[in-house]
Amino acid sequence: MPPVLLNVLTPSGAVKLEASPGRPLFIIGRDGTGKSALVHSFVPQLGGRAIYLPGARPSYFDNENLSITPSSRKQLATTLKNWDVAPDTRWKSISGTSRNERAIHDLMTVETMFKLDAANEIARNGPGSGAVTRLQACISPLDRANSLLQQANLPIRVVIESAELRAVTGGTPFSIAKMSDGERMALMLIAEVIAAPPDSVFLIDEPEVHLHRAIVVPLISSLMLERPGGIFVISTHELELVARCPESTVAVLRNCFWAGASISKWEIDTIAKTMDIPEDVRVDILGSRQKILFVEGVRTSLDAPLYSLLFPNASVRSRESCREVERAVSGLRAIEDMHHAKVFGMVDGDGMGQEHVLALEAKGIYPLSVHAVESLYYAEEVLIAVAKRHSETLGRDGLSLLQEAKTMALKTLDDEGVIARLASRIAERAIRESLLGHLPDRANIASAANANISVSIPNSYPAELARLQALRSNGDISKIISRYPVRESGLLSALAKALRFPSRADYENAATSPAVS
Repeated sequence: MPPVLLNVLTPSGAVKLEASPGRPLFIIGRDGTGKSALVHSFVPQLGGRAIYLPGARPSYFDNENLSITPSSRKQLATTLKNWDVAPDTRWKSISGTSRNERAIHDLMTVETMFKLDAANEIARNGPGSGAVTRLQACISPLDRANSLLQQANLPIRVVIESAELRAVTGGTPFSIAKMSDGERMALMLIAEVIAAPPDSVFLIDEPEVHLHRAIVVPLISSLMLERPGGIFVISTHELELVARCPESTVAVLRNCFWAGASISKWEIDTIAKTMDIPEDVRVDILGSRQKILFVEGVRTSLDAPLYSLLFPNASVRSRESCREVERAVSGLRAIEDMHHAKVFGMVDGDGMGQEHVLALEAKGIYPLSVHAVESLYYAEEVLIAVAKRHSETLGRDGLSLLQEAKTMALKTLDDEGVIARLASRIAERAIRESLLGHLPDRANIASAANANISVSIPNSYPAELARLQALRSNGDISKIISRYPVRESGLLSALAKALRFPSRADYENAATSPAVS
């Protein structure tokens, strides 16, 4: 699909903003700069291609059962086009709950058509038809909707029962009208995206309304992956969502100008990289947080999402390495009289010795007691919680499912060279730290009689190898995950797959969901 160019009037003339498949357009800025009005101004420019999701839309249904019919749905299509371009739609729910009913009706319609097309193909070609494979692959619109709910960390799924879309969360299906505000809003966003025509341009105004940040970021990211050929324009205060999409266009609204009762012009900047969002905009949007936590990794690593959830009152900033975290924390702490922030750091334990740990803690940097952040995602308590929640969807006993997964994951350690490689990594770190601790000082160097200086330290590899082999024999996967760099093996992927997650990323999203955390 070719990109779309959207016109924006500014005091110095018109500018064009581009959005294209794989490169969404984000509209950011403090409150009062006209973000919602700008998104609404794009509706008439796009004509019938716009799927407009105003921030003012209600998150509820008037009744437990849908009142929309195929006939009223056809009439609603024309009515919504008129409503969408009406000036009041930006702030007033002109359409009531009709827009929500349409989204659910359309999701059920595309699900029904998917099943009917498959049934007709099987009737023509017999049981060897490719339609059988499609049905078994769980890729119907409703299957995809449930997958998106799961990726958004929502412990709920939907089914069609008695010609109605119903919600299920571990028990008897119930009306989707009784879902929580956040669950309903997520479901309606999902339904709009899945059921939309192929050439749609999605205009989403502040998706974080009604949604926790632990949900909105993975949800919108997953929705864009669900429609890789679709075009998304999103206004948001959630800068973590923008950071998840480095290949995007970001428009920063500085101000807006009114002409009578409506906004006519905007003061706007565009930035090429999401990391270049101006600090004043961050402060305007996020507020001036007084705690800053530096963590290892990049924004797409596991560290930042977990620590953001654990420390909601701190601004979590990523740095590429432990050394960079140390520099950032030490630098800001050295000029505390110039700011009001309290600065800390968290880094992977990475097998470091106690002396090193104490030295970092003295600087306000706290190494994990486990090898790496993956060890937290796959800790025993988290595995049990995720397995129990996921088993409700699968109809399995969570603890037996987890035990099977552990057994399958442990087998990856039996591949040639895996145990030796993991043990050598830990031994290498211990030997390096020991070597640095035994280096001679200037006095010893000056007093040495020989031309050569030798340092003798024990080789910890044999003992480390024996330890890991014993843990493998005992099936102690928790201690293995805690102590060793298992991300360098296939253990974590095997564990996630055996728990019936499509990938490690899906498991890790589930691990940080509000229901688990």
